[in-house]
Amino acid sequence: MSKIKLLLMVVIVSSTMIIVGACTNSSTTNETLSVAELMEDPVYNTEFKIEGSVSLLGELFCPCFELTSGGETLMVYYGLMVEDDGTERISVSVEGIENGDHVIVTGELKSGGIYHSLNDFWASSIEKTN
Repeated sequence: MSKIKLLLMVVIVSSTMIIVGACTNSSTTNETLSVAELMEDPVYNTEFKIEGSVSLLGELFCPCFELTSGGETLMVYYGLMVEDDGTERISVSVEGIENGDHVIVTGELKSGGIYHSLNDFWASSIEKTN
């Protein structure tokens, strides 16, 4: 589950104190979320662990597969991950992983960009579980 952090900022403008509050959603990498939990309150460009069942691996025209858990599905990319500045991320091996397998994927949910769509999940590691 996600943890909520409260950020409090005090700004003094012309002898008047203004208190500004903001709520941010954060997670630790030790916490494993379902796809539904991540998508309930999406946080972008922050590392998460998500778990689910693999489908469409090797069936799409991309180095990607669908991951499903909690009744929600997310597209997970394990290769051809390019940041807006042109930096390419290292591909992740899917050797030994098949459709129907349950996995834990560590990575980031991406906001829309030049080389990626809103809610693409970029893997930094994929671990098959029993």
